[in-house]
Amino acid sequence: MSDWIPKGYLIFEKERSRPALDLVMHIDHPDPVNILDVGCGPGNSTNILYTRWKNAKITGIDSSQAMIDTAKKTNSAIDWILCDAGEDLSHLGQFDIIFSNAAFQWIPGNDILIPRLFNMLNPDGILAAQIPYVKEMPIHNIIMNLVSSSKWSEHFEYLSSTYKLHSPGFYYDILCGVTKDINLWETRYFHVMNSYDDILQWYSCTGLRPYLDCLHDDKKKMEFKEDISTELKKHYIKYKDGKILFPFNRIFFIAKYSQ
Repeated sequence: MSDWIPKGYLIFEKERSRPALDLVMHIDHPDPVNILDVGCGPGNSTNILYTRWKNAKITGIDSSQAMIDTAKKTNSAIDWILCDAGEDLSHLGQFDIIFSNAAFQWIPGNDILIPRLFNMLNPDGILAAQIPYVKEMPIHNIIMNLVSSSKWSEHFEYLSSTYKLHSPGFYYDILCGVTKDINLWETRYFHVMNSYDDILQWYSCTGLRPYLDCLHDDKKKMEFKEDISTELKKHYIKYKDGKILFPFNRIFFIAKYSQ
């Protein structure tokens, strides 16, 4: 899959950072010394961690060189490392908090990843994560219907992506195998979009990327986006001020390593 484009991702930085801020505020740890942000992206979530725990040693990791390069420009007090969270991370050490904002869905084998991260926690350490849950969202169904349609299906015959959607129950089943101290919830955010193009731009930088990568012709990419835009207008209405509500579902969990 093509590398991430930090500039496009950060167009909606406020909206993307809000779940990270909410998750951080739910973490109850008195004085963490070492914090790891898994899938730190351009650093927006990691800097939220830094704002709350300035005295901690904070490390942000991501598999995207572009994201790490952007993150390095935001805060020199944070240790930014290019690495794949799907691999063994034990060489990074032990942590009081391991945090992840909207990254697990891109990492294969969450059933292996989560216990592996849990083993990197210090006693009383906390694993906290937020994962988009788009499975029941109209935009996800729009894309799935188009991808399987007679017009487009042949273009996605060789679609290859690590992107996976899992239910809250999936994560509970994994977490209950490593701890009894679990806080699991789902939140639905309503983002106010100025236009249908805004919704398309939001998704083009994240969930739509694997599909756009399959379309090597720029004209085809534009046509595919136009077809999505047509469907968006059927499922998302404009309100009195001309703006559009873009509901977005997210799964959260906080799991503590209790001895």
